[in-house]
Amino acid sequence: MEKFRPNPEVPHEQPAREPEMVYRELDRRKEKDVLATFTPEQQAEIKHKQQILSSLAYFIGKDFRIPVELNEAGAGWHWDFQENVIRIDPKDLLEKPMDYLRFVISHEGGHRRISRTDFIPLEEWKQPGFAFMMNTIEDPRDNNFVAESYPKFREQMEEAYGEHMGFELSAAEIAEKKLGFQPRFMQAGFEYIKQWFKEVKGEEFKIDETLSEEIKEVVEATLASANDSWLRYPSREEADKSEKLIRKYAQVSYEINRDEVWPEFKKLIEADMNDQKAQELLKDAQKKQGEGEEGSQGPEGEQAQNGVNLPQELKDKLTPEEQKVLEEAIKKAIEGAKKESEEAEAKKEADAEGEGKGEKEQGEPQEGKEGKSGKPIDIASLPDGIKQKIKEYIDSLPEEEQREMAEKAQSAFREFEDALNEELQGKLSDNPEKKTEREESDKPSESETEKPKAPERETPGIDPEELIKFKDRLAKEIKKDANVYETMRQEVLPLIDRLETELREIFVARKAKGWESGFRTGKRIDIKKRIQEKAKSVPAMESKAWQKRELPDEKDYAISLLVDLSGSMAREQKIEETFKAVIVLSEVLSRLSINFEILGFNDHTYKYKEFGQFMSKPIREHMGEMINRSQEFLQQQKNRGVTFDQIFDQIDDVALEFASSRLQTEKTDHKLLIVLSDGETAAKRKEPLHELVRKISTETNQRLIGLGIGRNTEHVGTYYPNSIANVQVKEMAEKLAVLIKDVIANYDKF
Repeated sequence: MEKFRPNPEVPHEQPAREPEMVYRELDRRKEKDVLATFTPEQQAEIKHKQQILSSLAYFIGKDFRIPVELNEAGAGWHWDFQENVIRIDPKDLLEKPMDYLRFVISHEGGHRRISRTDFIPLEEWKQPGFAFMMNTIEDPRDNNFVAESYPKFREQMEEAYGEHMGFELSAAEIAEKKLGFQPRFMQAGFEYIKQWFKEVKGEEFKIDETLSEEIKEVVEATLASANDSWLRYPSREEADKSEKLIRKYAQVSYEINRDEVWPEFKKLIEADMNDQKAQELLKDAQKKQGEGEEGSQGPEGEQAQNGVNLPQELKDKLTPEEQKVLEEAIKKAIEGAKKESEEAEAKKEADAEGEGKGEKEQGEPQEGKEGKSGKPIDIASLPDGIKQKIKEYIDSLPEEEQREMAEKAQSAFREFEDALNEELQGKLSDNPEKKTEREESDKPSESETEKPKAPERETPGIDPEELIKFKDRLAKEIKKDANVYETMRQEVLPLIDRLETELREIFVARKAKGWESGFRTGKRIDIKKRIQEKAKSVPAMESKAWQKRELPDEKDYAISLLVDLSGSMAREQKIEETFKAVIVLSEVLSRLSINFEILGFNDHTYKYKEFGQFMSKPIREHMGEMINRSQEFLQQQKNRGVTFDQIFDQIDDVALEFASSRLQTEKTDHKLLIVLSDGETAAKRKEPLHELVRKISTETNQRLIGLGIGRNTEHVGTYYPNSIANVQVKEMAEKLAVLIKDVIANYDKF
């Protein structure tokens, strides 16, 4: 159905209040341009229906200021979370019956009412297929809310979704054109919607027998969880009563998707990605084939005429029969690309001659470009044996070539998802990378902020070329910190995944699976309670025997990471290893939507990320300076003639008190303060630090954890009763998870 567009970059922890929305007037100029493509009679009908539907959107969404504006004809409907606007398709206003239009606008208003996504980490939205999975479950959840809260729209759902199934055929055509095969994850996503629709009609779940076994296995393994997720929606009364409840239901639904559906669902995406890697390899073979034909006088041309230009190592793996099958499939794709290119060129010329606007509408034929760069072949038609040998060949390639092929496959997937989103009449999600690019482009550049000035004049005694080189070196120096974080993050990615798995079981409360009675509406009836009501002559209209899914009793967490950037940390690469640990912890906590802060200290305290802030690119770049902070502090002390013992004179107790005071203001059930340090402290600071640790442990609800990364960090255990020392980064996931699990389990006993 029509899709909502979440904004994944707002802070992941927000107070339970109505999301801050941007309200603006309708774009009258854009609307005028859209209407200009219709006749006066059509314009009048569009405006009339727009007014009716706007009132309905206000009513369902409980937002009487949200704009309902016209989209481009044929561009679909969606609620844009980012700009808080509902866009409707004028073409549908003319062609579709009013019952269909009423349901669709109610659906979009329902998204405005109950869909919340701002707590979902950016990294999750960036995963191929994640947004598609989320929306194939969020749409049924939204529809359940609308149908239950406004029963008169329930009857219109069948007509709307009967028509929606036609989108699956369009999606299949897009997949065939863009990828050359039907992605497994796409088929699984549509199957969730079909099964939900069966539930709406009172039918039993029955998975489509025509699906492949691997798709059926994933759907069977996750359907109960998907069903649980789309039943986690507030009642109309709950939605009217509290934004906090709306957000809580939304977060529970998301966590079910993330924890129970996604691990299985992404197996299909991984299989699809392997097929796409094979597709990219064969497209390269097409490209070389085309180049060989153009220069057919040389040896390559002779090879191209005699056979497809496959890598020799792959040919060695294939039997003569398999090689022939593969070559025929590639030749068929090449011929299809040429034919499409010729047809597109002929159409372009006809448009240019007939209406004089061919170039404006068509530009360079897309099919022609595919013919040059490689057109998808019919992967599904290849025998499994050939596909397996192609996979083995790709796995045998050098790491750099494998990475390049994986990047090509991911790029093709992104292009497919974009096209799929457009066909599904709306955006599945706001592309995080494009959003970041927009934000960067919105910032004024240095040239824009500078005042206009006269052309630069040469400065006597300064070589212009040397000046350019100096500016280049300066730019590289500025970017150095940003590169440090990303480079080290790549090194520890496996550890991030491992620790996320370990900590998810600790921090994320298990979902309640029971049903709660006492509602006037719901998904099922409590028979025993209804019998009791009948005995008391309670009429059906006043019955409170309906049941809904329970909301779990979840605990909130706030975590402060306090990082030692003193001179002693600069010795024996302690700071480098500690920084890797900080990256691992930061990325994991961000993925788990835990509210956390990052502070550093030596003789000053540095704020790298504050509570409530999203783990954004600028924050990561700023964190990249940590290593230099420690190294520069050590050098400054040496330059001042500080003795070796005084090098350890970081003011631990002052920094710890500062971090603790900030953590105490967070309104959460559980608070952890994790200190990453070697624990080496000058003698005069030891007693104040001991006293402060005792005070925090006995007078606040905070739990202190000391983490000593690398060799010679046993001193951390001297001050922090909950600690691990001399731990290597690679073993941090298991050891830290055990420690945190113990602290959480005994939280109330301290």
